Parts: sequence; structure tokens; C-alpha cells
Amino acid sequence: MSANQANPIALEGEFDSCTLPHLAPQDPAGPVIVAIEGPNGAGKTTLSWALSRKLGMPWALGTDETWFAEPVKVRMIRDADWWASAMFFLSGCFEQMRLLRNRSDRAIIMDRCLWSTLAVHAAEDTQRLHALIEMIRPLAEHIRIPQITLVLHASFSTCQDRISNKTGTARALDQLTATAKFHSREREFYLWLGRQTPTVCFIETDRSNADEVAAKALAALKSKLTGTCDI
Repeated sequence: MSANQANPIALEGEFDSCTLPHLAPQDPAGPVIVAIEGPNGAGKTTLSWALSRKLGMPWALGTDETWFAEPVKVRMIRDADWWASAMFFLSGCFEQMRLLRNRSDRAIIMDRCLWSTLAVHAAEDTQRLHALIEMIRPLAEHIRIPQITLVLHASFSTCQDRISNKTGTARALDQLTATAKFHSREREFYLWLGRQTPTVCFIETDRSNADEVAAKALAALKSKLTGTCDI
């Protein structure tokens, strides 16, 4: 089944009054960046590690690790004003892309990227997405994005089950946005993103184990790299 058949990405949604600016062209000299996106509990980190092992490619966070010092991360996710949090994490994403572009690796698997920050704030309030897009628009020619983004889709109940298996800070932070409404709006953001850029592919993970999801992702990458996105 094609991505378009599995997900109604050709239809209009509530975010379609927003338009992504033209971001920086891909850098042919740098590694191919494959980002894994989707809601908390969809299986992003599990898939990122699996692809890294299967393909023999390095793994990286979407945000530079310096930004992930736990006290600062918790503060910026839980306590900061939304716009301060957004700018903080976007800056970490931009810095990570700068660092990765200078590496000699052929390709890199990335766990999340700048789309996660936009997704979280879009799910909270459409006006936040408008504000963030207008904020980055003057800088668009300097902002590089992953060459391919695989977006994992899972139901709210599936994500909740997976979040319940986490512990400590990871579980506490994921539960901050653990509502059906937030999950639905975040999904709508990713569908909007798929209408905005051809670099996005969608993978359903609800009825698949980790090995099956990895197989779907490998097929999606092969299709994407040959110019199609049937998964």
C-alpha cells in the first residue's frame, strides 16, 4: 500500500494555512541524514538504533547532546515559556545539522529533528506553528533539513502502552502531552508536513513488531532513494 493510500496526505487540514519557507538546498558533499519522527511512544528510538545496526550507519540525536543535559532539558520542556522552549530546541537542531554536515560518514540515522519541535507546538496551538514558521522564514536559506524523514504512525493507545513501559524522566516528560487530542493534532501536523515537502514517508507501526517496522523502514528508504515512496 502506498503512503498516499495509507494516509490521507492529499487532503487539506487545519494547518494548511501555514506554508513552509524554501529551506536550504541539500548539501551533496555531506552525509545523507535520515530522520525518524513521530509521536512519543511510536518507536522512534528503537527504529533508529535498529536501522543504525542493520545499515552499519552511525546514530545521532536530532538535537546536539549539549542541549540534552537533563536539568536544562527538563526545564525547557516542562517549565519554560513555549517560545523560549521552541527557540532553544530549534537552535540545538540547527547546530546538530551543522556538525553532522562536516562528518565523513556516508549516511547518518537521526532520532528526531527540527520537525519534532514544530510538531509539539503545532499540536498545542495552530498559532504557535504560524509564529515559528514566520520566525524562521528570514533564516530559511541557512536551515538544512534531513534528506529523508520517516514518520512513524501509531494509535494513541499503542503509544500510551509503550510510554507506560518507560521509567524516570523519559516517562514523566512524555506524559506531559499524553492526551488523545494532542496525539491527533500531532498526527495532523505530520500529514501537513507530508504535503509541504517530498522528503517525508509514513510508516504505520501499530500491528508490527520492531523487526517488522525495521523492514518497512528499509523498504521505504530504498523506495525513497529511487524516487518513489511506496511502503
